[in-house]
Amino acid sequence: MEFDFGPVITYFPTLLKGLGVGSLVALVVAFMSIVGGLVVAVISIYINKVLSWPLRFFIWLFMTTPLLLQLYFLYFGLGEWILIPAILVGILGLGFHYMAYNADIFIATIKSVSDGQYEASRSLGFGHGATIFYIIVPQAFIRAIPQLGNNMILMVKDTSVLSAIGVAEVVYASQYAISVTFRPFEFFIVIAMLYYLINIFMELGQAWLERQTAYRR
Repeated sequence: MEFDFGPVITYFPTLLKGLGVGSLVALVVAFMSIVGGLVVAVISIYINKVLSWPLRFFIWLFMTTPLLLQLYFLYFGLGEWILIPAILVGILGLGFHYMAYNADIFIATIKSVSDGQYEASRSLGFGHGATIFYIIVPQAFIRAIPQLGNNMILMVKDTSVLSAIGVAEVVYASQYAISVTFRPFEFFIVIAMLYYLINIFMELGQAWLERQTAYRR
């Protein structure tokens, strides 16, 4: 068997374009899942006890079903009634999936903050909302950084699953090139290296962020 990376070089701009699409999706999903997860956690613990059980059901549902099944349901299932662009389905599917995991993390870190912090804040004249958003949430967020970082690394790798619904990320982009060149091994090796480099940079960024926030825990 002979290796020929010439076709990979020829189609490398196509791979970079797909990588850009996947990166854009990952950035939107990261923001959506972190902010949404925090909102779900705060509402379920502090704001509205009536919504606590539906929100916990939401977390349970997305944590106990496969991501690919969720994407198929949103794209092909709901697609019978509502035509949703594939990239939007990808963002919503990944966003809700990791929002559930991040909400579970935030619930744990919020509960890990001592009750004395809440009581001390109220005794100093802070209101209920101000105590939550200025005292409890910042500490909980800092404590959640390691787990959130791990989730975001997993999420970036899971963007490859979006090729199953036609999102033109790097794996989907490579499929056309492979169908023309018949060089799947070389293309998949290069794509794996691209993901590996992205993960390395994300791990370095996470380690730096953890060092910067370590003294505040």
